[in-house]
Amino acid sequence: MRKISRIKVNKAKEYLQQAYTANEKIIQCNYILEQLQASPSKMTTSYKENIGHSGINDVSGYVAKLIEQEEKIEAMKQEYQSKQFEISNFILGLSFKPEDEILRRLLILRYLNFKSFDEIYSMLNYSYNYIVQTMHPRALEVVEKALNKKSVVNNG
Repeated sequence: MRKISRIKVNKAKEYLQQAYTANEKIIQCNYILEQLQASPSKMTTSYKENIGHSGINDVSGYVAKLIEQEEKIEAMKQEYQSKQFEISNFILGLSFKPEDEILRRLLILRYLNFKSFDEIYSMLNYSYNYIVQTMHPRALEVVEKALNKKSVVNNG
């Protein structure tokens, strides 16, 4: 089997990892939201200590931050679902030889189900090294060819 260049592999991985990246952003924003939701007790204490209207501004600012964070998370969830759908359709639309259909399953497990290679090798019953050094690069080569074909169609 011929070697594909690292640049091509990176381009294919970058495309396939978009859903994972979107999911990671959601996790980070959820963490920020949890931190905001945990802080009302601190704010309530300071509100009771304030005399006048400055405490009201603190509360409205807090509520505005909560709403902003929730809206950001909702937008990211929609982006994630869109990327998940796009990549799923892309993988399902790839052309594999019948004997290479296992490569499609590997891509689904890795880039849609976010499985580690350790999990994948036990699920597919191939050796870890064979999956990482042979199967995954072959699958990425198919992805790269499809991305190039897609790019030519979109540009031409």
